[in-house]
Amino acid sequence: MIIKGIHIQGMKGARRSLKRQKKAFVELGLPEAERFFNGTINIDTTPEEYDLIQFDYVFRQVQHKSFPRKRIEDFGFIEILELLHNNIRYENWGYLYFPHKSPHFDNRSLFELVGPELQHFKQSDVFEIKIRNGRLKNISKG
Repeated sequence: MIIKGIHIQGMKGARRSLKRQKKAFVELGLPEAERFFNGTINIDTTPEEYDLIQFDYVFRQVQHKSFPRKRIEDFGFIEILELLHNNIRYENWGYLYFPHKSPHFDNRSLFELVGPELQHFKQSDVFEIKIRNGRLKNISKG
């Protein structure tokens, strides 16, 4: 399945949160989590909307330190098989990231991406994301 969208500015909370969460993801065995950049890339797929069908990885009741206190939260991840940006293809780049307490969690047109740091992207850049079939369902096509 291919998801296309544009980069939009996030709420700027992920940088601090991911720095603390990353340690828990590594301990839980999420592949490549130690390579995550401390931030997310927010992709808006409007007018396309998607329903979540299945995560590749899900971690429940994860305790992590989040300013100003510890939190317990569920997290889901869908592997990004291929990411295309500025005519550059990145294979097995990272994940669609679903922190269940995020205000973005129920937005069917917004995805947060986590993975290694990407250079040279700006607001409104187009991203193409390839994931396994059966993870999301496009509900805007009927």
